[in-house]
Amino acid sequence: MTLIDTSAWIEFFRKSGSRETKTRVATMIELGEAAYCGPVEFELLTGARASERKAVESALAFSNSLDFPRACWRLAADIEYSVRRKGVTVPRDDIFVAAAAKHHDVPLYTTDPHFSLIIQKGNVSILLV
Repeated sequence: MTLIDTSAWIEFFRKSGSRETKTRVATMIELGEAAYCGPVEFELLTGARASERKAVESALAFSNSLDFPRACWRLAADIEYSVRRKGVTVPRDDIFVAAAAKHHDVPLYTTDPHFSLIIQKGNVSILLV
């Protein structure tokens, strides 16, 4: 199972999105390997146009939902604390997604460079694919 970040989902849904990203996400969905977490679902549904919501909801329905329990919130706080102490600020949504990947011990598929910073500066061991 692979947690798909919002950035990759957006490429998947975008008409002019990266062919490689579209293929990888579609393959993960077909194989039952695609996963999302609450923060990703939130970003997708709040950012989607009315005409796109049905497609987003359908793709998520064919994907695995990873819970975001209290332990994820604590882990997210620890990650943000670590990166900030090193002078780095990244969007909180990315912190939440990194925490979910770490908590569930699953690889993360993303096109967002913030996750490399989170791994390097926050000493977070998650696999980016």
